[in-house]
Amino acid sequence: MGIGGLRAQRSLRIGTRKAADYIIMARLRDQALGELISHFPALTGMSSGEARELHVTLFGPFRSRINGGTLLTRVEEGAGDLNQLTFRIGDLIRLIGLRGGAIAMSLVPDQEFSAFYQRLVSALSPLTEWCTWIDTPPGHRIFHVSLRFNIPFRDFDLFWERTLGITPSPEYEPGEGRSPIPAVRTYLKACDSPVSIFRIAIMRRGSLWREYDLPQKTWLSRRESADTGEWERTYQTFRQNEGLELPESKHSTPSRQFLISDLHLGHGNIIHYCRRPFFSPDEMDDVLIQNWNHRVGISDEVFYLGDLCHGRDALPAAAYLARLNGTIHFIAGNHDEVIPGSVTSMIIHSGATQFCLIHDPAQAPLNFPGWVIHGHHHNNDLETYPFINTCSRTVNISAELLDFIPISIDELCTILQQVKPGEKVGTLKEARDRIQPGHLPDDQL
Repeated sequence: MGIGGLRAQRSLRIGTRKAADYIIMARLRDQALGELISHFPALTGMSSGEARELHVTLFGPFRSRINGGTLLTRVEEGAGDLNQLTFRIGDLIRLIGLRGGAIAMSLVPDQEFSAFYQRLVSALSPLTEWCTWIDTPPGHRIFHVSLRFNIPFRDFDLFWERTLGITPSPEYEPGEGRSPIPAVRTYLKACDSPVSIFRIAIMRRGSLWREYDLPQKTWLSRRESADTGEWERTYQTFRQNEGLELPESKHSTPSRQFLISDLHLGHGNIIHYCRRPFFSPDEMDDVLIQNWNHRVGISDEVFYLGDLCHGRDALPAAAYLARLNGTIHFIAGNHDEVIPGSVTSMIIHSGATQFCLIHDPAQAPLNFPGWVIHGHHHNNDLETYPFINTCSRTVNISAELLDFIPISIDELCTILQQVKPGEKVGTLKEARDRIQPGHLPDDQL
């Protein structure tokens, strides 16, 4: 052990260890929020205040003489079996600090995120010499992402007024049935899809000290936290833990029919636009094709509802189709090239249930007597276009809502029989959680 380590041990033993300042945060890898922060001065016409690396503060700042190993243990115990923390982006808010004001997007944490915060408060508060009042038990933190902070008080009201006066993004399409949202949120292309936190960082004396990888259940050094290979392992472990990456074939006999839409193979930007858990476009393509072939057998049928590939780096559609199992009935999407045999819509039946298959639900026949199965909206408007909306009788089978794996028509019919009028079901995972395992097809157990 070096001299520094011996001194630290002696200081701890005789009670003279110097207190350190800490902050526990999550550094976010979210392109939509990052771009909004970088463009915010131009959108408002004001440059007052500061902006820092995209992050969410989870606890602190606080000061403690706690042994470093004990702090790591407390955070790790608080994380428990969590594979991720998730939140949705909420309303525009203004906050007042000691050195100025802040303009931020509030965050709406999911239940597990909120419970994790309470565990942090309980575990760490007794160990602090000083802690911000926000995190004193029972905890009063308003989770947020700052667009600008330390705005001088003399500029704050004008800055807020300019923020409220931002004009909507020219790329934003309100869409029928959507509720009005603050104009600043129209610059967040994926504003309605959940944001995932995969790592929890501990800042000590202003610098990154350690980062806890939730999927891998391990602490990373500062160097390891920046390693791209380590990030690839983080994403892969997360997908495997969540069942988003099928490790082996799950074919069944007799042959069956499947549904899925909007793979967007070759489309790197879709990873950011829909917050897909992939590190690179190549990794995404390999996993999506593997998932398809592990679920769909050669003798199966797939009704594919459009947008197979997109972007300047994508291969021709035929190159992807040649790698996919099954007989594919192709319903064209707005990004598809001309594909021989494709159609714009199709009507099919399963027993007494009638389905209209179409890419964009806005183009479905009015007052269709059955269910409209569609894609197009991905996971970006879950209020209007969740996985199942019994009010509009629509089923959104965009890949993000199906865990990136084709769903069998048998399973879909089972789910539709059990949802109640007026219900909305956000994702296939949510639907499966509501149904007793014995009611699902064998390959979904």
